Amino acid sequence: MVKYSLKVFLALIVVVIVGCSDKNVENKQHEASNNSVTQFNKSTEIFMEYPQLVVGAQAKFLIHLNDLVNFKPVTEGTLSVEFVNQSGNKVTANLDKPARAGIFTPEIKFDNPGTYTMMITLNSSQVSDKFSLTDVVVYSNEKDIPQAEEEKSNLISFLKEQQWKIDFATEPAVKKVLQTSVPATGEITAKPEFYSKVVSPVGGILLSKNNSNFPKLGAFVNKGTVLLNISPSADASSNIQKVKSDYLLAKSEYERVQGLFDRKAASQKRLDEAKFDFESKQASYNSLIDQINFTDNGYAILAPIDGYVENISVNLGSQITSGQELVTIINPSRLILKANVPASKFEDANNSKDASFKIEGLANELRVSSLGGRKISVSSGLNLENRTIPVYFEFSNPQNKIKVGMYAEVFIKDGDMQECLTVPESAIVDEDGLHTVYVEVKGEGFEKRILKTGIADGGFIQVLDGLKEGERVVSKGAYQVRLAALTPGSAIGQGHVH
Repeated sequence: MVKYSLKVFLALIVVVIVGCSDKNVENKQHEASNNSVTQFNKSTEIFMEYPQLVVGAQAKFLIHLNDLVNFKPVTEGTLSVEFVNQSGNKVTANLDKPARAGIFTPEIKFDNPGTYTMMITLNSSQVSDKFSLTDVVVYSNEKDIPQAEEEKSNLISFLKEQQWKIDFATEPAVKKVLQTSVPATGEITAKPEFYSKVVSPVGGILLSKNNSNFPKLGAFVNKGTVLLNISPSADASSNIQKVKSDYLLAKSEYERVQGLFDRKAASQKRLDEAKFDFESKQASYNSLIDQINFTDNGYAILAPIDGYVENISVNLGSQITSGQELVTIINPSRLILKANVPASKFEDANNSKDASFKIEGLANELRVSSLGGRKISVSSGLNLENRTIPVYFEFSNPQNKIKVGMYAEVFIKDGDMQECLTVPESAIVDEDGLHTVYVEVKGEGFEKRILKTGIADGGFIQVLDGLKEGERVVSKGAYQVRLAALTPGSAIGQGHVH
């Protein structure tokens, strides 16, 4: 069995993952071209290569256009190119489509030397944009081209065709306001008043003929909606009638004693006893009618809150007993985040007013305050099993994407907010404990940087050293760029012919 070194093994992986399987990529040949331009507009990136320009010589421009919405190639549209020098000499070229996905290849011949401004206009249903490039030099003859020593570049070559084949993106290092935090584990729970287990106040049977609108799992119901119709047993019916009769009798007696008291024919004690009995019977009766409606078919069980039917514990034809659980309803519009904070960080958690959290299934980190939420309480007791103190936050649930029971990675905000240079956390590659990013120096050339980092907050991490504001880092696909750096001959060349 042949044993490969780790580096060779990774190189083989790169050949498969990011190697240029497309024949156009395989046939890219390095030549003496040494003009390269990379420019970012709001919606488009242009990466252009072209040879030294000489009067009378046909020059081929390789213009790569990248849609920054998804970092994929511009696949259709027209491109107009115009050169104007200081003397007013003008050269134009118009292309009605790209030569290949993402690549336009105008061929230009100049009749006059000078320094030109190049205007590029892209019109496409995919994206439209304009670029202005200055200091495009056209020489009178080849002898006028300055002789510059060719310098070997140490940049990592990762071609546009390779970038377009994977989930790839770059983002500039920008200043953001971040805040230090205390990490904690957590879980999502329902608000008590937005969670209801509906139980039957009576015994009976669920007849199919009386339950044509039997609830469906996941269906939304409004408060007061009929969930089930129960045909009561004789005993249940008599018990309900007794509750109603007791209430009506207690009401009548209270009104009678009140009249006697007003005429000074009854004592205060007698009035208080009648009032207490009435209020007690009234509470029982109101509790009953809040849950059911009296119908010709029996008793209709009502939804106590607005929400979604989470669970149904009975079937049509079931025999129901008083107190039996029927349906569970959850309203997820407002939820509770229970954060279990280490006891050693209790003071920080107690003083904090905000938190952010990550949950399974959602890529973005969410912030309680941004969801219209707030901290509602800190537990007065310690969980002796894991030495944590629960801290509770309430927040709104946009589009009901967050589900009750989900676990969360929580960050209790405990420090002052400060503006600092940041990059997305997704751009960081951990290499032997060092925080590394890959900087796009030019369209197909990348540089490895080791960063000194600080605060992590909201999906971004503070950069203390190693990067300047505006430099673009690979935020998606950084690991593939790293693998490309391990392949033999990864240094980028000076130009390409497609």
